[in-house]
Amino acid sequence: MNEFPIIALHLSTQKMASFMPHGMCYLWKPGLISLHLISNGIIALSYFSIPIILVYILRKREDIPFDGLFFLFSAFILFCGIGHSFDIWNLWHPNYWVSGAIRLLTALVSSATAIALARKIPQILSLPSSTQINNLNQQLQEKVNTLEEQQTIIRQQEQFLRSIYDNVQEAIFVVNVAEDEKFYYQGFNPAAKTLTGVTDVENKTPSQLLPTDAALAIENRYKECIVSKSSISYEECLPFQDRDTWWLTTLNPLANETGNIYRIIGTSLNITQRKQAETELDKEKNFLQTLLENLSDGIVSCDENGVLTLINQATQVFHGLPHQNIPADQWSEYYDLYRPDGKKMMPKEDIPLFRALEGESVRDVEMMIIPKQGNPRVLLANGDPIIDRYDNKIGAVVAMRDITNQKQIEQRLSQLNSELEERIQERTAELEQVNLLLLATMSTLEKRNQELDQFAYVTSHDLKAPLRAIANLSQWIEEDLEDKLDEDTRHNMNLLRGRVHRLENLINGLLSYSRVGRIKSQPESVDVGKMLTTIIDSLDVPHNFEIQIQENMPTFVTESIPLQQVFNNLISNAIKHSECDHGKIIISSKALDNYYEFAVSDNGQGIDPQYHERIFTIFQTLEARDKKESTGIGLAIVKKAIGNQGGNIVVDSQVGQGTTFRFTWPKKKDD
Repeated sequence: MNEFPIIALHLSTQKMASFMPHGMCYLWKPGLISLHLISNGIIALSYFSIPIILVYILRKREDIPFDGLFFLFSAFILFCGIGHSFDIWNLWHPNYWVSGAIRLLTALVSSATAIALARKIPQILSLPSSTQINNLNQQLQEKVNTLEEQQTIIRQQEQFLRSIYDNVQEAIFVVNVAEDEKFYYQGFNPAAKTLTGVTDVENKTPSQLLPTDAALAIENRYKECIVSKSSISYEECLPFQDRDTWWLTTLNPLANETGNIYRIIGTSLNITQRKQAETELDKEKNFLQTLLENLSDGIVSCDENGVLTLINQATQVFHGLPHQNIPADQWSEYYDLYRPDGKKMMPKEDIPLFRALEGESVRDVEMMIIPKQGNPRVLLANGDPIIDRYDNKIGAVVAMRDITNQKQIEQRLSQLNSELEERIQERTAELEQVNLLLLATMSTLEKRNQELDQFAYVTSHDLKAPLRAIANLSQWIEEDLEDKLDEDTRHNMNLLRGRVHRLENLINGLLSYSRVGRIKSQPESVDVGKMLTTIIDSLDVPHNFEIQIQENMPTFVTESIPLQQVFNNLISNAIKHSECDHGKIIISSKALDNYYEFAVSDNGQGIDPQYHERIFTIFQTLEARDKKESTGIGLAIVKKAIGNQGGNIVVDSQVGQGTTFRFTWPKKKDD
């Protein structure tokens, strides 16, 4: 009986303890109440602050998902704070049911939080660590750097492309394609503006810049580019700056994300000069083709593979065959090519065109064509390899001339030469006999010339002696009969002595004329100016006479005696026949290719043109000898001396206008 109350008290104590809130044990420990109050207060305050801060942070971080887990976690912490608050309150007002309910809610929320948190473990584990985050940050920075480098490269490329656009020599234009299938120019580069002369192009259509026909052709090209959706190239002729210009144009379409062409980039190369050159080249080509077809010579060419590319009309006539592209091994057989003797067919290695194709320069190669139908022909071929500007052999060409008639003529000439040689041999024998006769004749002539010189000398000497005796006798008679002679007799005696002197002059003139050309002197260096001075000093020049020698007198190698005779006679003749008060003679010279031309001019009475030939004839005078003493031999000597030297003399004179004698004299006397 006494044990039951004790057991009941114990049980009741345990039951109360089981319903006592957390921390109520401190009720029996009053010394710890203050510490319990402070600790639970701080914990409760912290539990209330944590969910508020967590919710605030989650609201600020948009990259962290704001799902139910964080609500559960916040509720768990909040209920923990409420529980600790009730712990403080229960110290004075114990309410075990409220506290128990709070703890039950705390238990439920905490278990739900634990379950939700456990389900989040895979996602939490998949979150990057700090090392991974650093690596990700580093990779991100590298990507940023790479992006910046790429942007720098893009900017450089843009600058490069802009530089090309602005400085390239080709015309570049940008065309925007509108939805209504109209085309509007966005811009021309500087080269395009310079080449076309068009500067204002923005938002303008082709019809606003060009004539209707040209604009329509351009728009059709743009439409073709749009339909093909690929680059196209073509040549076009457009009128710019009042003249037609040729362009090689390329159009490049640009498509958007949907595949529609929204822009066309075009480049145009001005090929006007090239087209002009092509036109001129076509003209030259046509000219050469016409020339080749009309040449009488045959022209044949082949390419580097030996394929015949050209056979003109003359060649086809030679062979009597049309043009066939056959290999070199069959040229001889097909075109009937033979060696010059016409007996053996020409092998491939000897054919002029094949030799030229092998790199040889072929000159004057004879061959025969013996066609199956037609007459044989003898051809003379010349050929060369065809080399381009890079020294590559690209073919060969041969020109062939028909020398059949020439060969026949040569054969005939050969026969004639043989006959001529026989005749020459016969004539040579006859000429040898003639030469013997000529030698004998020349020996005889030489003796006769010597005898003639001797005769002339003896005659002049033998004739001069009696003449001098007659002159002396007449002088003596006149002196002896001085007081008995009348005026008529004295006049007759003077006439007698004059005739004697005239005859003596004639004898001297004849002697001089006969010696011209027969008396040879060695060529020597002659200063014509000094020679003329010496001649003038030896002549009896009247005081009223002026003789002028020009300064350009030459010095050259010749025979001096004949030249001295010529000048002496011409100057003496000018002095003798001058009748003016102030006579003047001018002597000049002029250098020709192989001669010197000398001139002796005077201001005398002149010579009638009808006597210009007569004055050079021996013994011919224009006035009676009784009026003016003259033998008529001087000019004959002059002409003979000049002719013997290979020169010529002419007279230029009119009555009352003076006289000029011009004669040529070779620069160098032949040995």
